[in-house]
Amino acid sequence: MIAAVLALWLAHPLLDLGGNSTCPTPAEVRDRLAQLSGSTTGHPGSDRHRAYLSGADGTVHVELLGPDGRLLAERTLNRTGSCADLAEAVAVVLSTWEAEFNPNVATSVRLPPVSPCPAPAPCEVKEMKPAPVPHLRFDVDLGLLASIAGGEVVPGATIAGSLSPAHGQFGVAVALSASSTHSQSVGSLAGAAHWTRVALAVAPRYRLGRGATTLDLHAGGVIALLHVEGVGLPSTTSDTSAQLGVGAGLRGRWAWNNAAGWIGLDLLAYPGHDYVEIGGLGDRGQLPHLEIQVAFGLSLGRFP
Repeated sequence: MIAAVLALWLAHPLLDLGGNSTCPTPAEVRDRLAQLSGSTTGHPGSDRHRAYLSGADGTVHVELLGPDGRLLAERTLNRTGSCADLAEAVAVVLSTWEAEFNPNVATSVRLPPVSPCPAPAPCEVKEMKPAPVPHLRFDVDLGLLASIAGGEVVPGATIAGSLSPAHGQFGVAVALSASSTHSQSVGSLAGAAHWTRVALAVAPRYRLGRGATTLDLHAGGVIALLHVEGVGLPSTTSDTSAQLGVGAGLRGRWAWNNAAGWIGLDLLAYPGHDYVEIGGLGDRGQLPHLEIQVAFGLSLGRFP
């Protein structure tokens, strides 16, 4: 159908081609028209239509002007194919316009719209879902401590953990600590008893800061096992009992990735009266009610 219209149009060539386009050039478009029609002859006349081709920014702009210079039609094609493809596309566009504006060409013929290259396949659009946000934050702390009670400092160790919502500052903290042996005087007998505690503390926790540096504050209850035994006496015995107390403290943390260093301070208080007696002598010693723990260590977990 396209070839039939071109042959009919070029049998009465009423179109001048010109312009500054380099891909395709006016000559290439003219040659393509001639190849399709099988004719290269023309008849000059003052009533010819004029076509002007211009190229810029990856496009070729086609204009059709009447004999009086009036703009009849225009179209812009993208340079996505070869120059030969573009020349053919421009030739088809011009023949379509001539079929519409030139009374010597059959106007009943309707050409389909063309493009210099096949339309690209539609892009597949995928919804990008954000990475899932963890629901909980947690950390596990391992550390060494110094237990200070009754004016004596002894080493110890601790393991602790905390759990909180991902975007919350409140959470719960659990800590298990144990110290090595403290000595206790009984009456006039210095160091006649040794004692140690293993304490489990459970407390609500409040975290200040959301970046790499945080400060945790906690206060809650403590349950401990107190072990006491006599030392250096003709006959010694030992005893283990449970104690209830309260505890409060703070812990500073400096995180990187899934690890953090920390340092903490805790105060443990055991109300009541805990005595150590030597049977038959009437000597009595009182165990300290307060214990201070200074600790430091390494944390592993999920930090904000």
